[in-house]
Amino acid sequence: MSSVVTRARCGLLFSLYLGAAHLLTVSATQPAGAQTVSAIVEIGPKRSNNPDNDPNAASGGRVNGIAVDPADNRIMYAASEWGGLFKSTDSSRTWVHLNGHVPHATWDIAVDPANSQRLYATSFYDGRVNSIAGINISTDGGVTWSKPPTAVPPEGSCASPEDRDQPHAFGIAIDPEQPTHVFIGTNCGLAASNDSGATWRFIDPSPDDAADYVWDIVVHDGGIIDLCGDDGHQRSINDGASWTTATPGGQPLPSGRCSIAASPDESHVLFAAAGKKFIYDSVDGGQTWTQSYANPDPQGRIPFVATNKRTGAAYDLWFGDVRLNRRRCTTPAPGSPGGTPRCAGSWSADFSTAAGAHNDAGDIAFATTQPDACPLLFSSDGGVYFNTKTTNPACHSPLWRQPDRTPQALWNMDMAGVKDSGTGKVGLYFGNQDTGTFGTTDAGVAEPSWNNPDCCDGFGMAGEKSRVLSTVCCWSPGRQTRLSLSQSGLVGSTPVDQYPAGEEIRGFEQLDTLQNFGPDDYVVLTYDGVFVTTNIAASSIVWTQLGASSSPPDACAVQAAFRGSTPVFHVLSHPADPKTCNGDRGRELWRYEGTGAGGSWKRVTPPGRALGVYAVDPNDPNRIIASDLTSDTPKMVMTTDGGATWSDLTALDALMTGNGTFRYRVARGPSGSVGGRTQLESYPQPTLLAFDPENPDVIVAGAADAGVFISLDSGATWRLLTDPIDPGVSGTPHIPRPRYAFFDHRDGDRLRLFLGTMGRGQWRIELEGVPKAQRQTLTSSLLFDTGSATIKPAAEPELMTVADGIRARADPLVYVDGHTDSVGSEPANQLLSENRANAVKTWLVSGGGIDAGLIRARGFGELRPVATNDTAAGRTANRRVEIVVISNAVAAGARR
Repeated sequence: MSSVVTRARCGLLFSLYLGAAHLLTVSATQPAGAQTVSAIVEIGPKRSNNPDNDPNAASGGRVNGIAVDPADNRIMYAASEWGGLFKSTDSSRTWVHLNGHVPHATWDIAVDPANSQRLYATSFYDGRVNSIAGINISTDGGVTWSKPPTAVPPEGSCASPEDRDQPHAFGIAIDPEQPTHVFIGTNCGLAASNDSGATWRFIDPSPDDAADYVWDIVVHDGGIIDLCGDDGHQRSINDGASWTTATPGGQPLPSGRCSIAASPDESHVLFAAAGKKFIYDSVDGGQTWTQSYANPDPQGRIPFVATNKRTGAAYDLWFGDVRLNRRRCTTPAPGSPGGTPRCAGSWSADFSTAAGAHNDAGDIAFATTQPDACPLLFSSDGGVYFNTKTTNPACHSPLWRQPDRTPQALWNMDMAGVKDSGTGKVGLYFGNQDTGTFGTTDAGVAEPSWNNPDCCDGFGMAGEKSRVLSTVCCWSPGRQTRLSLSQSGLVGSTPVDQYPAGEEIRGFEQLDTLQNFGPDDYVVLTYDGVFVTTNIAASSIVWTQLGASSSPPDACAVQAAFRGSTPVFHVLSHPADPKTCNGDRGRELWRYEGTGAGGSWKRVTPPGRALGVYAVDPNDPNRIIASDLTSDTPKMVMTTDGGATWSDLTALDALMTGNGTFRYRVARGPSGSVGGRTQLESYPQPTLLAFDPENPDVIVAGAADAGVFISLDSGATWRLLTDPIDPGVSGTPHIPRPRYAFFDHRDGDRLRLFLGTMGRGQWRIELEGVPKAQRQTLTSSLLFDTGSATIKPAAEPELMTVADGIRARADPLVYVDGHTDSVGSEPANQLLSENRANAVKTWLVSGGGIDAGLIRARGFGELRPVATNDTAAGRTANRRVEIVVISNAVAAGARR
């Protein structure tokens, strides 16, 4: 992924031997069986470092429903869109994750007013064959959760079998007069319980067709049920036994995703948000709906309505879409149903950005005192915000503040890591859906200090030790997506002086649109092509389009690697499906060598084969791992010859499904779509693939629902690192939807693996027994005559010393990598490097007694430069003839 594929970073390997008098590398490491996870640490920002009066100061991630404990208003709950459930016990100052609730794409949460320990939560489908998503109940304040057996609809009752097997649940309503009566909207009608959730029955409020989506419910005035969903509005006054809707000829409520609320004074007065343009009301119990109030900021992600009783015949109507708005409403003198809208006048806006909270509203929660209960909590794409005004009447014009420790549910759109070889510190940078960019210069400490310089949507992210290049949306007037350069730590962000040609930099995509591939060298995708610069620091940046005449249409993801000194770029493309690149749709893979404009793009995948997420070994562009989405059943594949042949990774396939626990492809589940909106679409499990640039044996993979995996033997065997099944009991976290990885090797065979996710923020997994490749080199003048691939007799004693070291290791793997200086044409250099690598392999087998199955010979042509002051003269001076042998111990027999 975007783990900074740079010559400087990959050069860490070469810097160990570049000036040495040896040219063969041998490393001894522990067996794979000794690898252990020593820690899994959540390291994302606890809060934005921007001032509290900055409305875009946000680090909580997207939060949907929220709830306040009626018995103790200091206790609060939040349902994040991708990161699961969170709880606060100190009035929203600090939040902790509820690990016992495993479904992570959550919608709503409610507290039983008669028993604060009983909670109800709803979620989108969790990918399991036997799903535990939909309706979940806790009886211990959120520590443990269960799904009642009866919370599954009867067979044949849903609009489609998929709706039963892949459940979703949405709004929750508890009858305030009979708290044992609970109602939840689902994708298969209305779920109702009369015994506090112990048992459930499913009701189809519109029985003329199969049960479909009910999005929201309100229960009021002695058990009246009003709901809205894909069949518009329905009402029941007899506990769901029968239902009414708009009268013939009356104006119905539009169907679809919605929110509904009732007047606190009149049972026949209702309010609803449905669609984007209007807030509807009904003064006759839902027989007729009127477009009474225009949406002041139409966006339509999850608009909500809520009512809050004030003193006397007054109440407030709260509405949230982009911003949070309020209207004062008045209840007329008692009379028959009907009359004018209750909330005249105009919206009092804005109570989000103008009041210190992030936009794109999710929900609002009030204190439980009546009347004149203060608004306590507000949720949005920035997380949650608490009201600093705590007394009536001032609190009804809230002033919000971010918590000291937010729910950590950031939706990363890209991540990049940079290691300072001098200090050993790791800089980590990521862009987020709607909450801008964050960066730290020391991601290895217990709680990194994060800088949050930019608001809005952060997309691409790439960098070096001294600079970071990022893309941020939405910037107006003028260009929508800004391409910015910052110093390390994301300090001093300024737009670049010259943009690549084309309309815009690509955005709202989970796969990389931007990468660094060397000192000052960057590749950027626009909607018009693939562009590179070899001097991002120039006073006027020069961008070169790669192979414009043969450019793959809709190139939407990029990976950079090196063949010798030649950068090689791989992009995904699919002209028939120009949607964003999230790795969930199959696309063609194309390859381009070099940074000149005159080359040609060559297709890697054969006709008919379509790939999703993919990774290219930064040190060997012929090694590619990918999810193959050609058929309805995905599979993991790998090539070591640039795509000529592909092998199936069946061991990884098994983990992607949790050995059958999860569906490899979900038919109708939650997925992030264009513009950051959540849709119910098909998605495959694979979300992450990454090669370790400092050890070619190490590969990391991840799944939407099934966890994070590691291989120490180039994909032959895999191990699960996280717990997607029961993290609340095991204590090992579940990290859903991992997207990005960065590798940091430490002394003593320790690896720090940094992860970025879609909706669960930043993580660091610390492993023991994962070696970094240690290299030593033998000069070409010792091994060969000029232009020759025949080993000199004088070199044999030194080669025997190398062979002795290899034989002393437990189950080693040896890479013999041939590099050559410029002795002829590029094909001649490549052939010479391959012949020299094979010559050393042959000698180690015949003269050194090493098993041929343990040695891989590879030729890379010219050795790529690594100097940080990588001038043209320096590049020539750095070219050497090199052969590198890497020895990594693996489980016995895994390679043979």
